[in-house]
Amino acid sequence: MAGWSGMEIAIAVADLVRAGGVERDAARVARVLIDRGHRVRLYSTSAGPLAAGIPITILPARGLTNHGRMAAFASDLQGAVDRRRQLVVGFQKLTGLDVLYCGDWCFAERRRSQLLPRYRVMRQLEEACCGPRSNTALLMLSQPQADAYRRAWSIRPERITVLPPTLAPRRILPSLPDPERQELRRSLGIEERQNAWLWIGVQPRTKGLDRAVAALSLAPDALLLVAGVDPAHKRARRMFEEADRRGCRDRIVAVGAADHAMLDRLFGACDLLVHPARLDVTGTVIVEALAAGVPVVTTQNCGYAAHVSASGAGLVLSPDASPSAIAEAARVVKSKRASLSKLAHDYVATTEMTTGIELAATGIEEVASRMSAA
Repeated sequence: MAGWSGMEIAIAVADLVRAGGVERDAARVARVLIDRGHRVRLYSTSAGPLAAGIPITILPARGLTNHGRMAAFASDLQGAVDRRRQLVVGFQKLTGLDVLYCGDWCFAERRRSQLLPRYRVMRQLEEACCGPRSNTALLMLSQPQADAYRRAWSIRPERITVLPPTLAPRRILPSLPDPERQELRRSLGIEERQNAWLWIGVQPRTKGLDRAVAALSLAPDALLLVAGVDPAHKRARRMFEEADRRGCRDRIVAVGAADHAMLDRLFGACDLLVHPARLDVTGTVIVEALAAGVPVVTTQNCGYAAHVSASGAGLVLSPDASPSAIAEAARVVKSKRASLSKLAHDYVATTEMTTGIELAATGIEEVASRMSAA
């Protein structure tokens, strides 16, 4: 491999047009590395706005299934990169990576789906990055995620780096003065004494929207504001139909996709974030809520639930928490909102929350330096 000064960093992400969290992180890491003076090239099957201004090589989009497309992308990437002069960084599990920025949970722990073709393909790609014959450096996003991979693959500790959150600094918001907050609540249809719950996500079932709805039906003084998911999405529609059956549909406000300005309004107005996810590697909305002084009710199987426990700014429930447990936790958090809001702000002010992207770039640089010195 060429010396570090002559090395290009190849960043592989399967589909930049998706513009999800991993895709946004890939573009942000690429730009940090470019700003530090490194040569960077993206490899993807699509470009999209995220790639604007970054050199990119477009590979063919092949395959009829998600796992088939990922396997094809991994194969095509091997033929496209030059490992003598490029450090290869993947934002999905792929073969031949020097560094993996790992944004998902461990497939080897998913026992129920082992016979499915999707499981076999994705497990093979995971083994290429995490297995005993791999030297891929692993950038993990939360401690529970890292622990799951260590259990499944007996990974040497020095191969794993757990990054802090990637919270955008602009998401750190002061609490609003009470008159301004009350006016904002009225503009969103929140009555004066209502307990306003906020749910944010694009995967209704995975992120526990149905569980929030079931809890809402047991809390007649609560209103649920739902952001992120398209209300017309078939899974979201099913949740709202369930709310009709439970008699609480009239206490749900679906705002759809939320830009930064809408998120500012929602965090400013709502009493708490309810995030009873079934599984969430991180749960970025958790630290976004804390950064806005909004207490959180969440479940233990969210990576960033640890920040709720550490701050004391909310309650962390068991992964299988019942609707009644969620409703009771929301009631308790609402009753202590002022003090919990202060705890949230104090915690974010003294905890590393915004440097995940920069430290990911640093981790990539360190791997490149070691490899060029070898």
